[in-house]
Amino acid sequence: MATAQEYAAWIVQNADKRGTSDFETVAKAYEAAKGRETTVVTQQQIAPSPQTPSFIDQVVGAGETALTLASGLTGGTLGNFIGLGKGIAQQVVSDEPSNTLAATRAVEKAMTEGAQALTYQPRTEVGQEMTQTTGQFLANVLPPIIPQVAAINALGQATRQAAPILQATAQRGAGAVQQAAKTTGQAIAKPLQAATTVVRETLGMETPATPPMAGARVSVGAAATPADLQRVTTAEQLGFVGPTGLTAGQRTRNFADLQFEKETAKLGDVGAPLRERVSNQTANLIQQFDAMVDRTEPLLVDARDIGKAVSQAVVNKAEVQRRKVADAYTKAREDGSMLEPVTLDDLATAAADVQRFEGVAANVSPIRKEALRLGVLTEDADGNLLAQAKPIDDTELLRQFVNQATDWTDKRQALMAGKINTAIDKGTEGKGGESYKVARKLRENFSNEFQNVGLTAKLLSTKRGTNERTIAFDDVFDKIIINAPLEEMNKIRKTLLTAGPDGKQAWNELKANTIRFIINKALSTAQRDERGQPLISPDKLNGVIRSLDKEGKLEGLYGKKQAQQIRDLGEIAIDIYTAPPGAINFSNTASALQVALDSVMTFGLTGIPAPAATALKEATKYVKSREVRNRVRQALQPLGEQ
Repeated sequence: MATAQEYAAWIVQNADKRGTSDFETVAKAYEAAKGRETTVVTQQQIAPSPQTPSFIDQVVGAGETALTLASGLTGGTLGNFIGLGKGIAQQVVSDEPSNTLAATRAVEKAMTEGAQALTYQPRTEVGQEMTQTTGQFLANVLPPIIPQVAAINALGQATRQAAPILQATAQRGAGAVQQAAKTTGQAIAKPLQAATTVVRETLGMETPATPPMAGARVSVGAAATPADLQRVTTAEQLGFVGPTGLTAGQRTRNFADLQFEKETAKLGDVGAPLRERVSNQTANLIQQFDAMVDRTEPLLVDARDIGKAVSQAVVNKAEVQRRKVADAYTKAREDGSMLEPVTLDDLATAAADVQRFEGVAANVSPIRKEALRLGVLTEDADGNLLAQAKPIDDTELLRQFVNQATDWTDKRQALMAGKINTAIDKGTEGKGGESYKVARKLRENFSNEFQNVGLTAKLLSTKRGTNERTIAFDDVFDKIIINAPLEEMNKIRKTLLTAGPDGKQAWNELKANTIRFIINKALSTAQRDERGQPLISPDKLNGVIRSLDKEGKLEGLYGKKQAQQIRDLGEIAIDIYTAPPGAINFSNTASALQVALDSVMTFGLTGIPAPAATALKEATKYVKSREVRNRVRQALQPLGEQ
């Protein structure tokens, strides 16, 4: 039976099979194997957690620990020395017969009483526990960096210089001093051990050589979920590997991991590797978008230049098609294909219907007058419009007039002209010779591409009575890509891609500028990282991606594969720069001792001597220097190497 690690490796290597029955079978087997292995770990290693003291109890305990530490380092040490002198003096003046053992015990008792008299003793159970733990830590881990410990141990050497007449007593007393120093060292070490534990908890670190708690996450490849594996696979496919690979928190979206990474990144040298990783990822993210731009081989950057290129390509193609239509009609007239008479009854009905819009559509009245002039329509005595038989050529002349008299960028005029032309098409359907039918088809195609599409018509037109373009060159990109409906954008795409090399290049310019638009919308104009790179907003990045994607524009521009790549980059930005709500979650113990550590200076001002503050500060610094760096290195390792 395979292990969870082996199943995990298969899932990563076969990510492209997601959704198949084989993939789902392996995923289920992976979950089952992970559950079995987790159960074994739980049964063998997990012990029930002791009940956590209340926050108030921990704050009081931390305060008592600090008092014990301070008084032990100063008053306790002094009390030992005073007790030693007092005990020796009592033996010198004593009238009792000399007894080395008895004298030694008396001196030891005096030392103990002296130390106790000047050392604060914790009264609460939590305070006693924290004091004991700190003593063990200081004695076993930190003696080299706490000068006070060496001073306490040196007292043993001083006792050997006592008067020769009490050499035996003094030697015994020196041993007691050394023992007392050791005891004192253990006493003051306890808060520092507690400090170590609390700092680890505060920073989200695991305590070495401690079995994992129930429900704890084990950071190895076999413990990764299918979502973790998919996230890593997607990132690797986009080039986020090695120095730009996802961190443990980015892979798992685990609260504790993300809280540790986000908070630790703020700490000077300790957080530098995490900050460097994010800077690398930012650079790679920007480079991925730049690579997409380069793939289209753009020649232009300025929006106005891009607008000119697009408009010119559309104009050029429209002129070519217009000449083809004109040539086809000329041929049809010359060979007599347009001489067949037709009666446009539908035109009479349409003209009568649109007459009521004369006041809001400026082309209605001129079209009516031209139809009467050509004789295609006539009026009876009551002013009613009637159709009369006329050659097809006359109906086509009316159509040309309709197109010339209409501002196709005006919705009302375009609507009225559309009704008239539709009526003409019905009356001439199937009529005339073959040359006319060819010309009619070319003209229909031209209308559908350049007249019946508002956006294309606007690219070709100017504002009535002026030489000013209906769409300014600077606005072409926005009008086509950002604001136009998908249908109109796709029609522009078809026009450009069939407009020869210049049209294809113009479409590539629009695609390249869209990528620039996406990334530029996400970049901060004011904030930069340590390398001077602009910061990326994952919300803005995904917002613009979604806005282009909701109507299918992303795939319309880039196809399914590249559109998915853009979506994946947006998701990776979320993984890199965000943490789930509630990720920062200090435990009660961590908060309590954090209060104690932050309050050392306050305690000092109210009576605790400097050695206590020094000891706690050095302990915290030591733990951060060793443990935090280790966890930072672990967070930066690839999946499966933790």
